[in-house]
Amino acid sequence: MPKGFSEKEKIKVTAIYLFIFVICIYFVSLSSFPTIDQFVSRYEVTKSIVERFDLSVPEGNQSNIKGLDGRSYSLYGLGWPILAVPLYFIGKIFGRDTMNHVYLLNPLVGAVTVTVVFLFSIALGYSRRSSLVVAIFYGFGTFAWPLAKHPFDHIVETLFVLLSVYFMYLHTSKNTIIYLLLSAFCIGFSINTRLVSVLVLPALLVMMGAGCGVKYSFEDNSKIFLRKMAIFTLVLLPFAGLVLWYNYYRFGSIYETGFQLLAAKTGLDFFSGTIFLTGLKGFLTSPGKGFFYYSPISIIFFFTIVPFYKKHRWSAISFILFILSYLLFLSRNVYWHGDWAWGPRYLLAITPFVILPITELLDSVCWRKKTSFIHIPVYVVIILSILIQTMAISVHFVNYFYRLQIDQNIQFTIVKEEGVPEIYEPPPETHFDWTKSPILMQWKDIKRIGTEIIKYRYVEPSQNATLSERIEDYPFMHLFDFWWIYSYYMNNSYVGFMALPGFLMVAGICGFQMVKFSRI
Repeated sequence: MPKGFSEKEKIKVTAIYLFIFVICIYFVSLSSFPTIDQFVSRYEVTKSIVERFDLSVPEGNQSNIKGLDGRSYSLYGLGWPILAVPLYFIGKIFGRDTMNHVYLLNPLVGAVTVTVVFLFSIALGYSRRSSLVVAIFYGFGTFAWPLAKHPFDHIVETLFVLLSVYFMYLHTSKNTIIYLLLSAFCIGFSINTRLVSVLVLPALLVMMGAGCGVKYSFEDNSKIFLRKMAIFTLVLLPFAGLVLWYNYYRFGSIYETGFQLLAAKTGLDFFSGTIFLTGLKGFLTSPGKGFFYYSPISIIFFFTIVPFYKKHRWSAISFILFILSYLLFLSRNVYWHGDWAWGPRYLLAITPFVILPITELLDSVCWRKKTSFIHIPVYVVIILSILIQTMAISVHFVNYFYRLQIDQNIQFTIVKEEGVPEIYEPPPETHFDWTKSPILMQWKDIKRIGTEIIKYRYVEPSQNATLSERIEDYPFMHLFDFWWIYSYYMNNSYVGFMALPGFLMVAGICGFQMVKFSRI
C-alpha cells in the first residue's frame, strides 16, 4: 500500500485512476458511426446554440418536429446539447469535425458515472476494494458500457440522477446545506435532459425526510423537513421554468413537449397503447429487452438488498422506490422497448442503484469467507456479464435491425405523418421470440464478421443500387464496430493501430495503480 497518504487521499487518487482507466477503455471501443437521427438532432441544437444563439435546427432530420413558427426543433431536452457545448468549442478551436468531438460526450460522462458509483459506495461506508470492484461491475458488466458508445442521452440522464441521489445521501449523513443544493441542481439538469427523471423525486424526498433524524419531536422534524423542501424547491424552480419555457418557445404551450403533438398527428397514445404487464414482462424476462439478460450481474441485487437494507434502511427504500417508479411507469409506454437500440435503454438510470447494493455482498462475504458455493456463482455471473457487454460493443447495434429485415424478412411497422418524426419499429412479438434475440444474433454476427473481415474491401455502391444493396454495403455490416478498424479499412490508415497500444498502456498503468491504492 502506498505510504504517506491519508484515507481521503487514497480515495481521491483511486477515483482519478479509475476515471482514466475507464475513459481509455471507452475510447478504445468507440465507433465511427455516431450519426443516427437522435444524435444528429441533439448535435444540431448544440451547433445552433453556439453558431446562431438559437434553438431551431435544420429540416430533414427524422427526429425533428415542426414548431409553432414553422421551423424545425429537436424533440429532446436541452440538457444534453448544453453539456456538449464545450466539446463543440474544442472542435472549432482545433479545426476538426465538431460532430466527432461532441460524440465524445457520452464516453466522458459514462466514465464520470462509474467514478461516482465508486465514491457513492465509499460514502455508504464500504471498503475501497469493494467500492472499486462494484464500480467496475457497473462500468463493464452492465449495458452502461455499450450505451456509452451509442448516441443516446441516457448516459447524461443517469449521471445526473445518480449525482442527485448521491448528494442527497451526503446531505442526510453530513447535514450540510451545500449537498442539498447540489442534489436539487443535478435533478433539475437531469429533468431538462429527460423529463422522465422527475420520477426520482419521491425517492429523494424519502431520503431527505430520513435526514431529519429522530432527535427532535415530530413537530420539529416536520419544520426541518419543510425548510429543506423549500430550499430544494427554490433551486429546482429555475430548471422547471426552463422546461416550460422551452416547450412554449417551440410549440406555443408550456405543457406541450412535442410528444403530445406527435401522438395527436399519428393517432398514437403512448401510455395506453400497450398492456401494462406486456411492458413489465418485456423489461424483466423478454429475450429481446430483458434487463437481466443484458446485465446478468444485476441478478445479485436480489441476494444483497436485504442485508443492504439492514445496514442502510432509508437508502435501500429510496433505491427500491426509484427502481419501481421507473419500471412501472415505463412499462405503460407503447414503445417501452426503446428501439432502435441495444437492450432496455430506458432503464439505464436505475442500473447504478441495482448495482450499488452488491458492495454489501463483497464486503461481508466475498472477501471474508472462502466458500466456493458463494464465489463460483458470482464469478460465473461476472464473466457472463462482461462477455455480453464485449459482444455488444463489437458489432454496431443497428446491424441487428437490418438483419431482421434482410435475412429474416421481418416487416417493420411504420407510423409516419407530415411534420413529425417517423416511427419505424420491428413488430412487438419480435422482442419475445428467442430465435430473434439480439444477444444470440450478435454472437452470430461476430462469428460471421470474424471469418469475412480479412477479405473485406470497401467499394462505393453504384447509383442504381437498391436500398437493400446499399445497406449490405455499409461498412458496419462487415466490420467490427471500433473506430481504429474503420480507419484502416475505410481510409487505409494505421493511425488507429498506432494509438491503440497507447490507450491500452495508459489503461494498464491506471488499472495497476488503482488496484494498489484500493488494497485494504
